[in-house]
Amino acid sequence: MSKIISVQDIRQSLAAIANQAQAGETFVVVRNSRPVFKIVPAGDADTLRRDASLAEITARLDAAKASGSLSSSELDLIIHEAHAEYGRK
Repeated sequence: MSKIISVQDIRQSLAAIANQAQAGETFVVVRNSRPVFKIVPAGDADTLRRDASLAEITARLDAAKASGSLSSSELDLIIHEAHAEYGRK
């Protein structure tokens, strides 16, 4: 579970927060009681990026399906981009 911290907390305790993140802790940073961004351990950043990429691919497929215009070449392009994202050939 993520700890909730404020932008002010970061200003005052950056070194301690960095040490906790390095130890595996995740933080949700809030401003005016609203989430602004996350601080995650470096290894988790790759997972977050991959999840975001999968969400983008899913959204593109859903949009094409909804419009009824998903041709085989468009599907091939989406698959090629997905493979490129994960380093597959």
